[in-house]
Amino acid sequence: PRELQWFIASAKEEGRRPNAVETGDAFTRGQVEHYALYEAMCQREGVVDFAELLLRSYELLHANAGIREHYRRRFAHLLVDEFQDTNALQYKWLRQLAGPSTAMFAVGDDDQSIYAFRGANVANMQHFERDFGRPDRPVRLIKLEQNYRSTKNILHVANEIISNNKGQIEKKLFTDNGEGEKIKLVRTMTDNDEGRMVADTIQEQKLRNHFYNKDIAI
Repeated sequence: PRELQWFIASAKEEGRRPNAVETGDAFTRGQVEHYALYEAMCQREGVVDFAELLLRSYELLHANAGIREHYRRRFAHLLVDEFQDTNALQYKWLRQLAGPSTAMFAVGDDDQSIYAFRGANVANMQHFERDFGRPDRPVRLIKLEQNYRSTKNILHVANEIISNNKGQIEKKLFTDNGEGEKIKLVRTMTDNDEGRMVADTIQEQKLRNHFYNKDIAI
């Protein structure tokens, strides 16, 4: 059931109804049949899931020029936060909502995209300039590279790791803070092992250095 739920949500987040999903094998055909049954049941019951809200909104704007123009006139400025975690359907929806004179403003970090398993497409950030820039109003990229919270050792490791990301929007994090402690790399086999390691480390620090819980952050 969970796998089928992911399949249906993924199809909707790509803007595809059951009749638009490619079926190259029997297993996928079965998933599409269940997708159609699920959609018919929701229609009978008068209910929608989250992905359906997005898909219906997109379809409404795409198919109705009058409604689309109404909202384009109503909203002169659009702000999108956590832009790196938008999916394909949300991006298409934004393109419908943004008119020729709409001012688009997006905030995000392509190196912090963590919802690919839920359909997030970090490439949306790379397409922004192409799709929303205009000759009279080119897209301006503002990089916020100074970090006020971390130490230099932490940022050095972070920069080295994210430099391996493919298609990265180039950036170099820096800080005026001190060097800080060196980074310790711990490898665990499972997420449960990781949780136990963190808990054991906290207990050890509390006993050895007389720390309190309020002195520790994860």
